[in-house]
Amino acid sequence: MLFAELNVYFDCNRFPAENKNTTFEITYKVFDSDLDFSAQNNILTARLIINFKIYNANGESMYNKEFVKQIQVDLNKTSIYEDEFFIDKIIATVTPGTYIFSVSIRDRISKESILWEKTYDTLDLSHMNISDVEISSFHQEDSSEGFMNFKRNNIVFLVNPNHLFNPLQDDGFTYYFEVFNEDSNAILEGSWKLKLKNNDDQIIYSYDESFTSSSPIKSFWEWIPISDLEAGTYMLKIDLYSKNDPLEPIANRTETIFIQPDENTVSDTDVENEYRYAVYFMTNAEEKIYESLDNEGKMEFLKRFWQANDPNPKTEENEYKEEIIRRVNYANRNFSQNDDGWKSDRGRIYIRMGKPEEVIDKAYEFQAKPYIIWKYYMGGKRIYIFVDFTSLGDYKLVYVDNDEFEFSDPNWLDYMGPYFDENELQ
Repeated sequence: MLFAELNVYFDCNRFPAENKNTTFEITYKVFDSDLDFSAQNNILTARLIINFKIYNANGESMYNKEFVKQIQVDLNKTSIYEDEFFIDKIIATVTPGTYIFSVSIRDRISKESILWEKTYDTLDLSHMNISDVEISSFHQEDSSEGFMNFKRNNIVFLVNPNHLFNPLQDDGFTYYFEVFNEDSNAILEGSWKLKLKNNDDQIIYSYDESFTSSSPIKSFWEWIPISDLEAGTYMLKIDLYSKNDPLEPIANRTETIFIQPDENTVSDTDVENEYRYAVYFMTNAEEKIYESLDNEGKMEFLKRFWQANDPNPKTEENEYKEEIIRRVNYANRNFSQNDDGWKSDRGRIYIRMGKPEEVIDKAYEFQAKPYIIWKYYMGGKRIYIFVDFTSLGDYKLVYVDNDEFEFSDPNWLDYMGPYFDENELQ
């Protein structure tokens, strides 16, 4: 983890390439919540300006390229959570030697930036050897055109650059590495052993495998569950052995794995993000139960709430919740003034009822405050009047007809001005 104006996580792994070269794969990851977005037509757009440089051991520039990555969030389909992120790889293949890699990333809107710079040697090709070990959140088969930089033989390995895992969100992690030999005509033959140790140097997971391959490069990967691991730091070590000496390793690699504590891992923000979708649909009894729970309990309660309200449990998607998410996103984009849009009066009605079937907008009425009338007809006619008392776009609900969950202001008619036509409520 690097601390700077712009929070970005980096990781670099080396893999063997053709002609005795080494491929460097630099993964960078930035969370959406750390970016600034511009909005247009319910689409949020952020832009990262990436500058990638390679220097030789003497500091002489060998490569310099700048490019732009565009990140879009469609608020009709999803939302910005703290755990949503943009991730990508920069891949470079170089000849044997020592190199300095430099990646500068700048948020084009906020101008915040970060510089990552590391010195690496290429892989040792003088004997059978092992690549770096890549740590991913998961791996899965995927034949689509997405995540091309993260694919190996149509399997996506979603790299986790900071090696930090949360048992409440992550079931486990995947390790990936390659064994290789400079001599393409030689048979790869040997074995490797993996050990995962805790802070007390106790082995809590181990695995070993023998291999024989006619290919000069052979890859290995496996998924390790973390549900039984206590919070803390773990050391993953892989030792490589030749066929002739299965006792003394000829190469090894180590990686550090971090497991977050499962206590208080759900933040108030996490709960708030989920709560806003359900709050207007919970009964008083459900609300009382919800308020009595801690953050972990609240998240589990909300999960069960949406499961109980899934109109088609046979599908992976919860269509009802997805519709509510779209409404909340719309409210936040269109009704936000002093509060978040979903907390406003118009936001509450929009989330509960959806888009009004008729809208009367009276922004400039003589001797009257600006007001808006929303009408719904399906399932029984309902009418809502919102008044902007400050003339700053902060509309308050003053009148409601045929909605037992909302209340009218007894003085609502006084706000409408002397020329208000009550026929507008027909």
